[in-house]
Parts: sequence; structure tokens; C-alpha cells
Amino acid sequence: HFVIDRQGAPAFLDPTQTVFFRRAEGDYIAPDRAQATVRVIVPGIVAEIQAIAIGNQYWETHFLTGEWQPPLPADLAFNPALLFDAQTGLPSILQTSLTNLALVGVVELEDLPGVSLYHLTGTLDAARLYKLSYTLIGPDPVQVELWIAPETFDVYRMQITEPPVTEGEEATRWR
Repeated sequence: HFVIDRQGAPAFLDPTQTVFFRRAEGDYIAPDRAQATVRVIVPGIVAEIQAIAIGNQYWETHFLTGEWQPPLPADLAFNPALLFDAQTGLPSILQTSLTNLALVGVVELEDLPGVSLYHLTGTLDAARLYKLSYTLIGPDPVQVELWIAPETFDVYRMQITEPPVTEGEEATRWR
């Protein structure tokens, strides 16, 4: 199960900068299946899109009507399964693009009482993440925080912080 939550500057999904990503919640089944509910915001409307990805095929609902659309080309779709792909997704990006890794300590997250996790910080070269996120995150380096299980090294939480683009703008945080 996963939740992707964005706070801060809008992350636009379209060239006209009218639709922006707010949140996605769903489930992933290895190696290439996922379903998600994606919340988007357009002027005056908060809408949810249902998305299903199976292998290279992807379907989503129209944000206004809720009707399922014909399969979309891979380059026009937010396929959440790609985020978790061992070869090209976040696991690979964390293994190859993370620098300045530092242990902050062992902590418990408020929403996971009784679970001790390593809390780490570092810098992530976001060039690959930029392509993977459909240009929403990156391409410049970003700060990352990780909360990892000591026994299994499973990532329980990751937070990416992008610096403000313009002065006076707040940083964007992806969790």
C-alpha cells in the first residue's frame, strides 16, 4: 500500500498549468501492477481519478465524468507501478543516486507507534526521478529523508524536499 502526498508549490500535470497533482493512494503488486486514486486540482474543482496499471497497459477515469478512458500510451500516463520497479524505479534510484547519507537516529513515527526505524537524510540526484515522475519532481538535486526498518531495510517512509523555485515560495515536499 502506498500514499504519495504533495505539499507546497503546485506540481502541474499539463503544459497550460491548470491541473495539478495533490495526492495518490493505492496498492502495488510486484512486478508491474498497481491501482490508485489520484487527487487533482483544477481551478474551482478538486477531483479524483481512478487509475489501473497492468504491465504496459494503463487506464484511468475522466476527472469530470468518472468514465473509464481507453488505454493510454505509456508516455501520457501516471503509472504508479513504475515507481516501485526494482530496475528503474525508486529502489534503483535510491541505490545509485543517493549521496551524503547520514544517520539522524532511531525513531518511532507518530502513526507507527512501537516500530523503531532508522531515520536517514541525504541528497538525491533527481534526474532519473524527474523522468519517472513525469517531470513533477526534479531534475535538480533534492533533499531526502528516509525511515527504514533496521531488520529488513524496507523503506517505510520517504520525504523528498525540493527547494523553492522563486524567492518567497515555499519548498515542495513529497511524502
